[in-house]
Amino acid sequence: MFRFLVIGFFLVAVGFSANAQIFKGMVMAGANFAQMNGDQTYGFNKIGLNAGAGVMAPLNEKRNFLMSLEVLYNELGARESKDPFKYNTKLQYVSIPVIAHFEDRRGGLTFGLGLQYSRLFQVNEDWGLPVKPIQYMDRPIFPVNDFKRDDISLILDFRFRVWERLKLNFRYQYSIVPIREDVAYNNSFAPEHMDYFTWKRDFYHNVLSLRLIYVINERSSRELDKNINRDSY
Repeated sequence: MFRFLVIGFFLVAVGFSANAQIFKGMVMAGANFAQMNGDQTYGFNKIGLNAGAGVMAPLNEKRNFLMSLEVLYNELGARESKDPFKYNTKLQYVSIPVIAHFEDRRGGLTFGLGLQYSRLFQVNEDWGLPVKPIQYMDRPIFPVNDFKRDDISLILDFRFRVWERLKLNFRYQYSIVPIREDVAYNNSFAPEHMDYFTWKRDFYHNVLSLRLIYVINERSSRELDKNINRDSY
């Protein structure tokens, strides 16, 4: 985690030193709508908090290519409330996304692609299974493997200006490597039954996020641009 953080700060610092030494500070807060592929539940039903702070710096003279680094508190997981299966899991992470952005400064739109490292620090999992097995219902075979402490995810990011320094942000996250491996399931028949069979699944985060981002010093960046005779933000 520490090495990833150092690399992220280094990449932003490169853009900082090479392009008029302008950082933009950001604070953000919003909601995750999460599911986990592989857990036999469906739908972005788990709502969690996504909040933190970050910095952004230009990578070229026109400043339409930028790089950002964030440190986030990130609640993920999955939820299924339909009978007879009531799975409910909350996973709490510290996440560090590093994203390259393209900004259409005339239209106020920003598109981003990057990677996110997350460190798991809290797990609350409730399988919500009926006491009596129901034939043909997917049922995990206990004990199951623990969630991995580290997650690497792909990030797609889109944001646009709402008012002055305030931006609305849509983000998609998907795990590149499994967050839990080789979870065995059966179809709730007794092992000696002729229809009994088993299979294994890996788990992956699959998340949609909606956030508000407040850019702390965007106005001063605009003024500095004018002073050095470059395009204004």
